[in-house]
Amino acid sequence: MRFKKAIPLLVAVSILLGISIYLFSNPDLLELLLNLSVKSAVALILLRMMFSLLNGLFLKLYARKLGVELQPREWIGLPYVTTMGNYLTPLSGGMLARAAYLKNRHSLPFTQFATLLATNYLLAFWIAALMGLIISLTLINQADFVWLLAAFFAAVWLGVTAILFFPIPQLPGNHRLLITLNQGIEGWMTVRRDRRLMWYLIALTIGSILLNGFTFWFAYRALDIAVSLQTALLISLSSLFSIALTITPGNLGIQEAFVSLTSDMIGAGAGEGLLVALLLRASTLVSAFTLGPLFAVILSRDLYPPDYDTSETL
Repeated sequence: MRFKKAIPLLVAVSILLGISIYLFSNPDLLELLLNLSVKSAVALILLRMMFSLLNGLFLKLYARKLGVELQPREWIGLPYVTTMGNYLTPLSGGMLARAAYLKNRHSLPFTQFATLLATNYLLAFWIAALMGLIISLTLINQADFVWLLAAFFAAVWLGVTAILFFPIPQLPGNHRLLITLNQGIEGWMTVRRDRRLMWYLIALTIGSILLNGFTFWFAYRALDIAVSLQTALLISLSSLFSIALTITPGNLGIQEAFVSLTSDMIGAGAGEGLLVALLLRASTLVSAFTLGPLFAVILSRDLYPPDYDTSETL
């Protein structure tokens, strides 16, 4: 059992070692990373903070749907705490910590909240796949393997469309992905009955995807790598689907592989894609481990105020 728990960490360490060897064997790539300006680095951190803010708005809307009005410090701070926890523990431990906070602080049922959050994944995959398909088709004659991306996005979009808009039974099985799909289907039924919430979520999802795409484009430009905005958006869309393969803390290495592969397939370079993925990873880490501990302290005081008698829980 201990070895099984250590597997994600071993995989992450192996990936980090492989990335280090690759970069040091390609000094030209490492030089691009070392020449990054301070202004560009700060701008990337601010862009990742904006992305966390949008995640907080998702959290606020879902909680409101369940009758809980989160305070600004909660819906702004919880995404940072969640991200920090996901890096410190395998298999999205930060999400479990967030669920525990909401349950203890607001008596928010974990199953109901997880059901609505799973809807967010389905909605994001559906919109991202459609956008990815459209962009892939516009680039179909500019790279040899773009048709593979187009086929992938088409398959995902058709599959998620069937799940969202056609009545299907609960999928049998206890795999984490199947459980998430079943929760997403149930949550989507709830969201569809609230048209105002549905359109809010769609608008937020599109905004998040476009912001993520712009951040990828800015990261390429910050490294002095010329790519078009639509190419950067396509690469960012492929990285979104790495969430389905979360097996390491913070999805370390998995997202980098998706970005590198897609970047290579459309002619932007595998090594360059790896640099961009690492740069965005570092920007996320800075914001998560700067603001994450701060909000963790603030929110823990909400759970256990100074006059709280801990002996009552013993």
